[in-house]
Amino acid sequence: MWAVVLLPLLLLAVGLAPGPRLGEEEAAGKAAAVEELSEYYAKPTVEAEALYDGDDDAWRVALVETVSGDEVAEFAVADDSGRVGGVEVSSKAEEIDYPTLTEAEAVRLAASDAEVRGELAEHGPYTTGARYEDGRWTVRFYVDETGMVGGRPTDQGKEVATVQIDDETWVIDSVQTGDQVGWLMARGISGAYGKQANYPWVWGPLALAFALAFVRTDKLFSLRNLDIVMLLGFLVSHSFFRQGIVLEAVVLWYPPLIYLLGRTLLMGFGIGERVEKTSNLPTWLLLLLAGLAAGLVLALNTDSRVIDVGYAGVVGADRIIGGEIPYGNMPPDVGTGDTYGPLNYLLYVPFVLMFGFSGNWDFLPAAHALTMFSFVAGAMALFIAGYKLSGPKGASAMVFAWAAFPYTLYATNNNTNDVIVAAISAIALAAAASPLARGATVAAGFAVKLYPLMLGPLWISHDGWKRRPITDFVLGGLGVVLISFAILLIPGQPIEAARLFYESTLAFQGDRVSPWTIFTQVPELAFLQRPLTAFAIFLAVLVAFVPRRRTVRRLAALSAAVIIAFQLTVNYWFYAYVVWFEPFVFLSLLLATNEKSRLDGGHQEEGEADGDEGKQAPT
Repeated sequence: MWAVVLLPLLLLAVGLAPGPRLGEEEAAGKAAAVEELSEYYAKPTVEAEALYDGDDDAWRVALVETVSGDEVAEFAVADDSGRVGGVEVSSKAEEIDYPTLTEAEAVRLAASDAEVRGELAEHGPYTTGARYEDGRWTVRFYVDETGMVGGRPTDQGKEVATVQIDDETWVIDSVQTGDQVGWLMARGISGAYGKQANYPWVWGPLALAFALAFVRTDKLFSLRNLDIVMLLGFLVSHSFFRQGIVLEAVVLWYPPLIYLLGRTLLMGFGIGERVEKTSNLPTWLLLLLAGLAAGLVLALNTDSRVIDVGYAGVVGADRIIGGEIPYGNMPPDVGTGDTYGPLNYLLYVPFVLMFGFSGNWDFLPAAHALTMFSFVAGAMALFIAGYKLSGPKGASAMVFAWAAFPYTLYATNNNTNDVIVAAISAIALAAAASPLARGATVAAGFAVKLYPLMLGPLWISHDGWKRRPITDFVLGGLGVVLISFAILLIPGQPIEAARLFYESTLAFQGDRVSPWTIFTQVPELAFLQRPLTAFAIFLAVLVAFVPRRRTVRRLAALSAAVIIAFQLTVNYWFYAYVVWFEPFVFLSLLLATNEKSRLDGGHQEEGEADGDEGKQAPT
């Protein structure tokens, strides 16, 4: 009964209670009728926000530019009459950047791109985020996935597509999908890596000169010509890389690697090791062309870019000079730059002392200087090796191959430490007759780039398992290791320094994940990585015992095979890595057979290199 009486009274009280008569949208919409606000309210990113003030029975309305969050104007709307008053335009209203696209429109336009649609079709549901800055919209697409491959991990999920739109023209300026999002080097930016080394009018003539110098014109279908085709075959993959086409680039660098692995491995075991001719060109012309090519390499380096590897080397040297170790002390812009051996940073020290370091990632003259020094050192070492093993023709052919091969230029123009370790390999070949030098160079390579440690079993057994050569090899290697790793004593905490070294180098490289391997681009092949790694380790040990007959050609060929076998297993491969095996491949594949020297004559006494191509010593 009481409910029947109280219900009408309650309804009457509610109806008479004070409250807004206008709705929020209706109050905000009054902005369209205010003449001095019409030009602002018409802009697509300006919205009205209304808030009711019960004390004054009025709505406080603010016009806000939604992208920047800046207030454009404010006014009041009387709730009972709907009259507008107190209009006030912000003094900064004219300075605000008003986009012509709304965020929603920018997202729809980005999502309409065919490349973006194709990428999103490979994933599940996605979310978006958009940001406007300096006349440009950046729209990002996220999916609920993890991992470094196929996008960039973020707090919002994996970013799998990024689109930039010109707000004035509504034209899509750039689209990045998949690996391009997280990897600058996957975007095909012209000159970003190697600069002029990417120009066809630079690498094209070099590749042509290299081919003409070494192909067999008398026998088109020959093993030599196939060797040259495969050596230059990396250019096919590289053409896709330069366009930002990642999958094809990765897949297509494997055929040359696999061919060179099989070729050098068989040659190391005496199969197909006879080389009929060094070059079609006379010695004087090879030297002239080598000089021109070397001049080009050095000249282009003065206008090249130093990528993160060279920058890290300079920073590490600066840390050593300042009494710190490089490990754990890299700046944020090259945080993983401490992933190399200590000798890598020590080699930069004299050049940093000579040319200084501004503390910024600028031209870095010290990095350029070490690159040029390494290039010249590698050329000289190959000249010496070629002369000792195959006379003047061999010397000129080796230095020409080094200077003219396009990937020497590519490595030097990136100013990485790859050309440093390649120069050490060239020095090792020039001094291969000395067990002490072999040990020192293998250790030096390890102390720079780590991987040359795999050459240890092969190079220590080059003279057979005799006590004196082995002792000399160990002494040479131990001396370099002790000098290089002495920097771990700098902080006075060698155990902690050793831990940092391990975590930054071996542990980091082992756990590294990138799109620059077939095992991530084609996940169905990932099961092959462990067996291939086991094969590479097995091969590195096997060649220490077989074949029994040892020559410098076989030493070079098997060295190339071990390095390439290792490269086939890594989680990250780059075109500058071709230079790792260049000295070994050049010596084993290009120099004509000469059994009067250590090139093909085993460990017989070295006399004056004959220089007559293809001639064998009398039996």
